[in-house]
Amino acid sequence: MATSPGAPCSVSAAPVFLKAAEIEASLELAAERCEDLTPLVYAKVFERHPEMLPHFWRDTKDAIKGEMLSRTFSAILDFVGERRYADHMILTEMVTHEGYDVPREVFATFFGFVRDAVREVLGADWTPPFAQAWDELLAEIDGYIASASAPLLQPAS
Repeated sequence: MATSPGAPCSVSAAPVFLKAAEIEASLELAAERCEDLTPLVYAKVFERHPEMLPHFWRDTKDAIKGEMLSRTFSAILDFVGERRYADHMILTEMVTHEGYDVPREVFATFFGFVRDAVREVLGADWTPPFAQAWDELLAEIDGYIASASAPLLQPAS
């Protein structure tokens, strides 16, 4: 297939996430109101999964946690957008985190903690459209993780 000069090199075949604008708007509002969501997100992680806290014993200034959250925001925005890399990144990071003794079930909950932190920061401005968009996004990510990792979990015949 030939392309004309200046034409896009590829077109994403990823499904369209119809509520991308709501996800983006909620993240933008949260960024306006909270300079750094890292402490809030990880407080939620450690409250629910205290066994993960020892993994961060060297991260005294939240640099590692902040970098991971930044990559998560990028993945979310790509996942609701063009999906140039987010789907592959999520699976790759899930496997990488297994190497750090983070079970897949725990890894998969992280996106929900991000949503919970955004909701908390927005307070009364957390709207039903934001809630619905995040519910659909989390369901889609969970479904993607489950379907994409299922062959990895099944024993060989």
